[in-house]
Amino acid sequence: MAGLKKMKGKYYIRIRKRTGDGNYQTELLIPTKTHIKSDAISRRIAVEKYEKDIKNGIIQEFQFKELFEWLNGQGTTKLVKQRLDDAMLDYLAYRQTKVRSATANRDRISLNQLKAYIGNIPVDEITYKHIEGKDGLIEYLRKNGYADSGINISLRHIKTFFNWMHDKEKMISEPIKFDMVNEGEKLYYYFNESELQAIYDYDGVEDMFKRFFYFYEQTGVRAIEPFIGELMGDWLIVDSSKSKGKNVRDIHLTEELKTILKEMQSFRNTYIDMGSKRPNEGAYERISKMLQKAVRELGFTGKELTIKSFRHTYGIKRVTITGDIFQVAREMGHKNVTTTQHYLRFPEQRRLDDFPSLNKYIENKGKNAMRDTKERDTIVYQQATS
Repeated sequence: MAGLKKMKGKYYIRIRKRTGDGNYQTELLIPTKTHIKSDAISRRIAVEKYEKDIKNGIIQEFQFKELFEWLNGQGTTKLVKQRLDDAMLDYLAYRQTKVRSATANRDRISLNQLKAYIGNIPVDEITYKHIEGKDGLIEYLRKNGYADSGINISLRHIKTFFNWMHDKEKMISEPIKFDMVNEGEKLYYYFNESELQAIYDYDGVEDMFKRFFYFYEQTGVRAIEPFIGELMGDWLIVDSSKSKGKNVRDIHLTEELKTILKEMQSFRNTYIDMGSKRPNEGAYERISKMLQKAVRELGFTGKELTIKSFRHTYGIKRVTITGDIFQVAREMGHKNVTTTQHYLRFPEQRRLDDFPSLNKYIENKGKNAMRDTKERDTIVYQQATS
């Protein structure tokens, strides 16, 4: 009797066949072209009428399109059109095995935005005009309050989906190409001194998470680096194979920061113990949620503050203290110094207004300034969390 097998969100009709010597079974999979189980069962019943002849080789695979209309549009050579909803289900199932859970979730959000605008149309009817036309998706999202930066995030995920349909699955015959939104100059949002103090004073988040925030602020590491790096002596080493810039990252740590790093990695290990397939991402996402809780309840408005904002805070302070963008680029693992130059777009007086305690340090350059500032920051943090 034929069975059902589910792969990548779709059902297949499975027929087991014995080889010529009768000892081994082979498996023939006939696509049902649906993710709905009741429909798949109906199509399996239709196949079972011919199962004996299929097993005996009387009916060959090239004849399936003549027998099963869902494969071939009622016996003609016309293929059944794939609709957006089905393509999305297949794609999201595929992505869950390839990317972090946060990325897969962003895929889902972006594709739902697309479907909400264009509807469940056949995928071969989608064109660039649905995205960037006069009344396309871009304008639809703008009218619903999305900023250009947020729209571009959605467009990047949608573009990856379109490429998958064309390059990998051959669902569409021509690639769907469109332009991204011109966002203008990129803004780097950072925590100023008073916001940092408010976070460390905030009682709504466990002290453990505050220590994790402090680690990000003091080191300028990327969000995932504490979990993929290895502690060697006084240094956190991130291998080039794991580093975003494909270069080895060497981040110097004080004794206090080494203790916090071990705590962060122990926190990550709880996700391993729970059987998580992506423990690094699970730990980071939990920390991120705690930060968003603090940002929301403390009423920080007017700028988008995330874990990455601690990295920008580090960059702003180091550029202000050292005046040396090449040194700061090396510290932050920037592949190109032009990335670091973004911090210089903020006038020095604004930076000093946002970090008043740095005023007395800017005359000192190099190692003394770096040491004094780290000592000052440590004192502020210890006072806030004691």
